[in-house]
Amino acid sequence: MNDNKIPVFAAPLQGVTDNVWRMAQHSVFGGVDAYYAPFMRVEHGEVRRKDLRDVQPERNPGITLIPQILACQPAHALMMVEALKEMGYHRIDINLGCPFPPIALHRKGSGMLAHPELVEELFNALAAVEGVDYSVKMRIGWDSNDQWRDILPLMDIIRPVHITVHPRTGKQQYKGELDIEQFEALLATTSWPVIYNGGLQTVEDIEQAVSRYPSIVAVMVGSGLAANPGMLAPDATPDDYRRFHDLLRDGYSEQLNGGEAQLVRHLQDIWQTFLPGTDRKLFKAIRKSRTLEQYQQAATAALAAVQNALCNKATE
Repeated sequence: MNDNKIPVFAAPLQGVTDNVWRMAQHSVFGGVDAYYAPFMRVEHGEVRRKDLRDVQPERNPGITLIPQILACQPAHALMMVEALKEMGYHRIDINLGCPFPPIALHRKGSGMLAHPELVEELFNALAAVEGVDYSVKMRIGWDSNDQWRDILPLMDIIRPVHITVHPRTGKQQYKGELDIEQFEALLATTSWPVIYNGGLQTVEDIEQAVSRYPSIVAVMVGSGLAANPGMLAPDATPDDYRRFHDLLRDGYSEQLNGGEAQLVRHLQDIWQTFLPGTDRKLFKAIRKSRTLEQYQQAATAALAAVQNALCNKATE
């Protein structure tokens, strides 16, 4: 697939691309050069234990994993960085992109882009930590499409390995047109390496982005890879998708401790992003499952029914 030899990174999708998903995608399909973990955060005065478990090296063997932190308070950011350093991480991504209102309206994620003074304070604190390199994932703004212009000069503080840019505002979330004009302006302005993210649903989309923006150093794929985890594997078969699904089922069965009901709910949630071409009746049967046996019957039928779509590799 990757004739241009440009790296392809897996975007951090909250609630989707955890360690079970990462290891299943890597084991069955591959094609990903690095996985970015969903953001970590501080709650009740400590780093969330769930987030720390997700990035434990022993749960992510054989892959390149970049943990991501989300914070507007420097003290919280430093807590996470120190915890990650103790785990052996020396590359950390900073989240300035999360668009969801419960996060952004608290001046976190993309919400920070409207407050460059907060970004400056955060960057100054992080830059003082020795032995850590940072990257940044960001939108072009929160409520204005040119707020990146106030943020870009602040990158000199942390000297990022690269900047990943999604050319929508935070308020757009994942709707509306990508603002390619603003992305091109950012690309022409910065001297820091830039990664393109946004709207990459197929291999063809990746190839077009690489052709259109020859100066980008990589692409980052999010919803397209969640929908079709084999999009980067030209020889993937329907059996591979069934094996991927079964690895998710078995992995979550081991990690979740809430019993069969919690496992079924979690597996049902996977289908909110996985294989969006699934027939509505079959999808409804998955959602109505109450036992693991019922779920497995419904999922098996759904996987069999979308065989042609699986072979096509472009499910969205």
